[in-house]
Amino acid sequence: MGHPVAVERGPLLTHGHNDYNHATDSEYHRLRDLAERAYERKQKLSHESQAAYQSGQKAKAHELSEKSKQEIAKAEDYNLQAAEYVFRQNNADSASDEIDLHGLYVREAQWILKKRIYAMIQQGDPQIRVIVGKGLHSPHGIAKLKPAVEELCDEARLKNYIDPHNAGVLVIELSGSHVPQSWNAPDSGLSVSKPQQAHTMGYQPPQGPQYQQQSHMAPPQQQQQQQQGGEGSLLGQILTLLCVCISKNI
Repeated sequence: MGHPVAVERGPLLTHGHNDYNHATDSEYHRLRDLAERAYERKQKLSHESQAAYQSGQKAKAHELSEKSKQEIAKAEDYNLQAAEYVFRQNNADSASDEIDLHGLYVREAQWILKKRIYAMIQQGDPQIRVIVGKGLHSPHGIAKLKPAVEELCDEARLKNYIDPHNAGVLVIELSGSHVPQSWNAPDSGLSVSKPQQAHTMGYQPPQGPQYQQQSHMAPPQQQQQQQQGGEGSLLGQILTLLCVCISKNI
């Protein structure tokens, strides 16, 4: 581990929205930091569990594995809270055809955008404006959210373009479009256990649909994966509710 928490320092948006900026929000950073610390403890316990298993101490390995599960559950819960919090703050005054993804990890952003696009197509909405920022504060100025959104558009062949009046907004055309049914699956493509490869900046995008980085796994570590999904289900319920409320301007 040893990597510091990396969160996109999104530019302050002043295009008619409130001036919320997650980069200066202590509560947002507190939750993300707590998740990172819990994951670090999980990693330490995982290594200890694997070492114990390989040395024949299976009872100790199981005990350490159980403790590791508890830590990853904590990490998932903190990331869940952070995602809900920042999404609510950023979209409190969004228009019905607009969504702000600042402060979300790439996989969180992709997951929630899939749900939103699917719902808007079903409602017959013509387009959605996705606020992705310009990557001005990302390492080397390389944006993370915009390529992630474009990846989804490519997957579903959705026409998209940069708003000519705001380079931080990607407009996605929805009229006559179709997206995979899987985009509406409750927890498809979302696991919130480890954001290391899913930060909006600072890390490379994950190769698979989940955050959890697959490492060399001994049987005790394999047990840890079985607990994933519970927090993802809760996050799904929360973010789906938020999407519905925002799309109706509730």
